[in-house]
Amino acid sequence: MTRRWWRRNALALAVVAVLAPATGLVIIGNEWWGTYQAAPVFPTTVDPGEEISHAGATWGPATVRVRPGDPDVDLPEGTTAYVVEVPVDPDSAPVACSTPTLRELQGPRRQWDDAVSYVDWDYERPTLCDSEAVGPFTIAVPFLVPDDAVGPFGVDVVLADELLGFLRFVVSP
Repeated sequence: MTRRWWRRNALALAVVAVLAPATGLVIIGNEWWGTYQAAPVFPTTVDPGEEISHAGATWGPATVRVRPGDPDVDLPEGTTAYVVEVPVDPDSAPVACSTPTLRELQGPRRQWDDAVSYVDWDYERPTLCDSEAVGPFTIAVPFLVPDDAVGPFGVDVVLADELLGFLRFVVSP
C-alpha cells in the first residue's frame, strides 16, 4: 500500500472507522432494549429514614420490622418474617406501582417476593399502590427471609410511569 493509495481511500477508511463501531453500538443497544425495555434497571436510592418526592408523590421513609410470631402460622424453619412499610402521599393524582420486592444489598444479593400467601395477613392492607387513591396510604408487605440474610436490604418499588427506573429504599431490621 502506497502513500497514494492511503490518500485516495482516506475518506472511505474514515467512514468505515466511524460506521463499524456505530453499527456495533446500535446492534448492542437494540438487543439491550429488547431485553430490558420493561424491566426496572436504574434505581433511585433513598437512604434509611429519608423520604423522596418522585413521580407525583412523596415516598417514605420506609421501615422494616420483624413480624411478631403467630402461634397459628408455621413458618419454614430457618426463616424470619419481616414486614416492610412504605408511606405514600400522592401529590394530586393517583400513582401506580407494583408490589415491592426485598433484596440483599451485600453478600449474595438475593431477592424475595412478598409472602402474603405464607403468613396470616390482613388482605385489606395495600401491598401495592392503589391507582385510584388520592390521599395518603401505606404499602405494607410481608417477606420471608432466610436467617442467614445480611442487611441492609433494599425495598424496590417499581412505578408504572417511571420504567426503566425504580425506587430503592435502604432499610435495616
